[in-house]
Amino acid sequence: MASLSRPSLPSCLCSFLLLLLLQVSSSYAGQFRVIGPRQPIRALVGDEVELPCRISPGKNATGMEVGWYRPPFSRVVHLYRNGRDQDGEQAPEYRGRTELLKDAIGEGKVTLRIRNVRFSDEGGFTCFFRDHSYQEEAAIELKVEDPFYWVSPAVLVLLAVLPVLLLQITVGLVFLCLQYRLRGKLRAEIENLHRTFDPHFLRVPCWKITLFVIVPVLGPLVALIICYNWLHRRLAGQFLEELIFHLETLPG
Repeated sequence: MASLSRPSLPSCLCSFLLLLLLQVSSSYAGQFRVIGPRQPIRALVGDEVELPCRISPGKNATGMEVGWYRPPFSRVVHLYRNGRDQDGEQAPEYRGRTELLKDAIGEGKVTLRIRNVRFSDEGGFTCFFRDHSYQEEAAIELKVEDPFYWVSPAVLVLLAVLPVLLLQITVGLVFLCLQYRLRGKLRAEIENLHRTFDPHFLRVPCWKITLFVIVPVLGPLVALIICYNWLHRRLAGQFLEELIFHLETLPG
């Protein structure tokens, strides 16, 4: 009887390695990377901001779980699961203020829109995509700025004083020029001018005319400074309220 041929050891080893390679490749086939903006995103208080995020290589993410949370306590900013937004799992400070833009979710691209940006929104956000048991995430940095961050007290004083000084110089030069021309006229012409102009006009000091022109400007200037101080106090009060609310909502 002819003996049955047994597979050699090298052929068994090759088959085992081939199966292992196929298993590893299939497990890595569904993996991806999450990519967010490299540079910090800037927003003004009270405006809205958009935080984009995508997976690479791009693929349909409609059936995935997509979300944003804030470290270190993993407060949920927005969560998308089972094809719908999970508003009930949001942190209290973000309820009603977020919207997930899903126009390009079929390509693996989503954008989180945050309305009515607050000072407390500044800091790090984490965007994640989860496909079954596999999850990847990316960090996003948000910078929140005061709409009047460029207006320092020194700049405000400069902007207010410079036009007044220019106006004062202009009025003084015009008055001196007019006074010089009138004094250079002949007596007869001056007498004719006296019928039109007040005789005391030529003897009025320059500083009085300048003061008469500047006084109406001081009112709006004072009002501008008062509005500036009021606005900064209001923004500072809003920041303190948000900070107190944030501390009260912390666990423990």
